[in-house]
Amino acid sequence: MRIQRSHRAANRALAGFTLVELLVVIAIIGILVALLLPAIQAARAAAQRTQCQNNLKNIALACLNYENTKRELPIGSINAAGDQASGLAWTVQILPYLEDPVIGEDALDAFEGGQNVYSTGSPVFDAFNKLKPPMYLCPSDPELPFQIEKFANPEWKGMSYAGVTGSYYASTGVCPPLPSSKVRPPGVYCLWEASGSPGDIFGPNNFDGLLIQDWGIALQQVSDGTSKTLLIGERNYQIRTWMIGAYWKAPNTNPVRGLPSPPPPPDGPQSKVAFFACKNLNDMAPINHDPFTGCYIDHQNTYPDRPGGDRPTVPASTPRILSVNNLPFGSFHNGGANFCYGDGSVKLLPDEIDITVYLALGSRNGEETVSDSF
Repeated sequence: MRIQRSHRAANRALAGFTLVELLVVIAIIGILVALLLPAIQAARAAAQRTQCQNNLKNIALACLNYENTKRELPIGSINAAGDQASGLAWTVQILPYLEDPVIGEDALDAFEGGQNVYSTGSPVFDAFNKLKPPMYLCPSDPELPFQIEKFANPEWKGMSYAGVTGSYYASTGVCPPLPSSKVRPPGVYCLWEASGSPGDIFGPNNFDGLLIQDWGIALQQVSDGTSKTLLIGERNYQIRTWMIGAYWKAPNTNPVRGLPSPPPPPDGPQSKVAFFACKNLNDMAPINHDPFTGCYIDHQNTYPDRPGGDRPTVPASTPRILSVNNLPFGSFHNGGANFCYGDGSVKLLPDEIDITVYLALGSRNGEETVSDSF
């Protein structure tokens, strides 16, 4: 009887783990997790980057299909009637060539009927701006669908992509205010009412790129080549609602006197413009510019009339130097940001891209020579 109890006790002892053995197993599991986690994160980041590139590819193809139908690329922002009325962005114009023609057509009808894109009083735009079109969202920016709109309805949603207006001012240093003749200087592809003023919140309005204010660009105008000219890129800083294009402020280049208010929309690019759907390429804020070294002039860590604020939270001492039109292109991908070109191709441009090359890619007719070394 004593022998049987001893045998059962021995079996119980052999069936369990000692504390040392358990600690060793836990340590091995921890090492394996530590080894696998970076690989899993890298795989997830690669998948998100690929999805983002697919988004841009589809958007670029929609722009080219639009061009095939209209004989010009979509307009960066169709001018609205009335001073400081918001125009309709290219993002809405290409919807019939993506996945939702109904929204695009209804929005265009509402806009042509006089409804302001950036007005909560417009039932059409108020409803549409609350949507989150998946092809306009980069999966590497999971916070974006939940960001609060800064000035209008806080439920309105932003987007991860913006058109490229050009790089004329950064490349040449020339961007005149509106001339007294109200005629744009020939051969100059930039206007800026507060020309050269570092504190101006609007900034220069380039129109040497592919998506510009109120004019559609035909591919025949792209003398630098569509494969050498950027069309659309990623953005992750100071993003606004996805349907708004740009608003202009008086004076305009073709004033009409004696007509009732509001004045009719002006023709083409204007000298006092806040462009939200498109941005300049510039040397003040290259790809993935660090906002802690210089942020938007109107950067707000907290909004005065609603919860939330601009991301990231920056110290009060951070220089407020970037204008609306010069806000940077950037992403949450490692090493750069995705851009699509006028020919529909998509590439990740690196953070360290030579600034001269970067600016040259913004111009459709600057006659620069750009290699594919990046």
